[in-house]
Amino acid sequence: MAIYKNTSGGKKESLILLVTILFLATALRFYYLGRGLGGNDENAMLLYFGYSPLQSIVTNYWDANNHIFHTLLVRVMGIWFGEENSIAIRLPTLLFGLAGLWMIYQIALELFNSPLIARMALLIATVNPTHIHYSQTARGYSLIIFFSAAIILLSLRVLHSEISLARGLLITICGVLSIYTIPTNIYFMFGLGTWVFAILFIPDTKMRFFKNKGERRIKGLFFLKVTVAIAGLTFIAYAPLARQLIETISNHQIMNVESDWNSVSVLVPAILDKVFPDTLVLFLPLLIISLFYKNSQDHSYQSLLLVIFFLPFVINLLNGVGGYPRNYLYNFPLLVVFMATGMKKMGDLCGRLLKKTKASKWIALGICLVYCIFSVNILFQKYYPSLKAITSKEYSESILKHSQPHDLIAVQNPQNYIYARKKIKGNLTNILNDNRLSGFQLITPLNYDLFEYDPPPRKNIFSIIQRFWSSTNFKTFTLDKENKITRMTNSTFKSLIPDKTEELIQWKIFRGKGDISTIKMTGAQDQIALKLKTSSENIMIAKGSLPGVVSINKPSIAILVWTVKMDYKEEMIEPNLSAHVTSPSGPQTIQVKMGRINEGMNLYLSNNDGILSESNWFLRSSIGIIPPGNYSFSLWLSCKKDQTLIYDEFRLFVIELADKK
Repeated sequence: MAIYKNTSGGKKESLILLVTILFLATALRFYYLGRGLGGNDENAMLLYFGYSPLQSIVTNYWDANNHIFHTLLVRVMGIWFGEENSIAIRLPTLLFGLAGLWMIYQIALELFNSPLIARMALLIATVNPTHIHYSQTARGYSLIIFFSAAIILLSLRVLHSEISLARGLLITICGVLSIYTIPTNIYFMFGLGTWVFAILFIPDTKMRFFKNKGERRIKGLFFLKVTVAIAGLTFIAYAPLARQLIETISNHQIMNVESDWNSVSVLVPAILDKVFPDTLVLFLPLLIISLFYKNSQDHSYQSLLLVIFFLPFVINLLNGVGGYPRNYLYNFPLLVVFMATGMKKMGDLCGRLLKKTKASKWIALGICLVYCIFSVNILFQKYYPSLKAITSKEYSESILKHSQPHDLIAVQNPQNYIYARKKIKGNLTNILNDNRLSGFQLITPLNYDLFEYDPPPRKNIFSIIQRFWSSTNFKTFTLDKENKITRMTNSTFKSLIPDKTEELIQWKIFRGKGDISTIKMTGAQDQIALKLKTSSENIMIAKGSLPGVVSINKPSIAILVWTVKMDYKEEMIEPNLSAHVTSPSGPQTIQVKMGRINEGMNLYLSNNDGILSESNWFLRSSIGIIPPGNYSFSLWLSCKKDQTLIYDEFRLFVIELADKK
């Protein structure tokens, strides 16, 4: 077993080397950092949670893309520097990524007392494509790499030297924030804790770390207190969203396969491939060498990686909850350190075989150099070219140029939500406040057929009107190299709920049990809002009849805009619209098919965008088709068991499409 002593601090050339590697690490991670936001999980995180009020972030876990602590950092950066500032949004992951590299370097020194292994580990992590990717992507994975590395390092230093209040506090903070970033990091904490207590109490190893039994008991009590503190604080942090957390995680199976040994056989190679992607998988035998080819009889450090890596799978088999390979990146620091150790041991082995022990160091460095060449090749041949830059400035400016303040804007591709979101929110707010709709615009890829637009969740929303669209006036403008905006022209936009009339809507319970009441909202306009509260027994459906009869002469588009206030943990069923008509055969009711406009884009109505803005008013809109006829309309609101919803500012518009000239 290696007894730690600081060997890194003295020499000028060592400092220069470390600074050079860290400068390279910064350059590789800053390259393309300012590319357009969006893409896959980054897109989902920002739209679902990153642009939400702080209270929503800490009380909402309906989707696992909410890495809460990281999301809070993103929200703060967006408020301070702008929601579309890609460098600011990604800055937390960059800083934690760089800090994690230093932690890896220190872990290698602590474990093996070898500057060579430490420098190779730092270099391996510096050029690693996976670490670079998560250091420049607005997700929480570089944070969990840092936190896991920091906890390992601090725990080792407690075992090797003296306990201290500062170390206890740091381990506790890092442990809580690690799990608060990604809940499955509790697997890492369990694995490390198991290893630490094994070191403390297994007779074969305890005396190698401790001078006497008294020291063992003191340090055992120290780690016990830290464990209790982490568990208690984590419980408090997740208490506001416990129900959602359990439901979301319970559906997070191991790579979407059944929880059995087969799933583990799939996941283990996937994790290794995640850390060492593409051709770097060729270096995996070095891990085996590092774990099983030894110069001493001490298995303690080898077991550290094995316990942390494999023990979570036992939990997976028991509860069926695992997720994807990226959820296990807490293994990254030790995998990199042991990869460097494998290079060192391979150098030693080759040196012995060649009977040139002095060449061992250079052989190890040669292997590390080959690894770096492979990594750099992946970066510049595959990774960086895959980072397709979105022309965010051109896109946003074009939307502003081709739209009016009261236009309703729909975006077909969710990947393009981010740079249209600000304008969409502003326009919806104008439509809501002024009860005015001046246009409807659809943003699509250049090669997209307008008639294919069919918003979720219902299918064939436009089936009634599509055959009429060929005779409708449209005008198309190019937004950027990939997208266009299509605008209906010469159409008639009519409001079906004039100002103050909404207060006269007669509401009654159609089904279920609960209460319906009106409340006065304090604020600039002292508006009346509708409050729905259900019993704990069943759902409630409320019906509100709109006054008057509306004559529709041709197939038309219906637009519904509304605001709803609810607890962040609640789920809301979208309002429905029905049209009642009297025909020769008697009264008939038509259920208007409605689809959510810009599904997945959470918009909040707030008076300001300050860091303490706590608005939980959701701003939403839907679209549907109404055939010709003379109608009276009704709104239908559904409320789940034991739920309270407050609705305000219903706006209903009809767009009569103009004939093509």
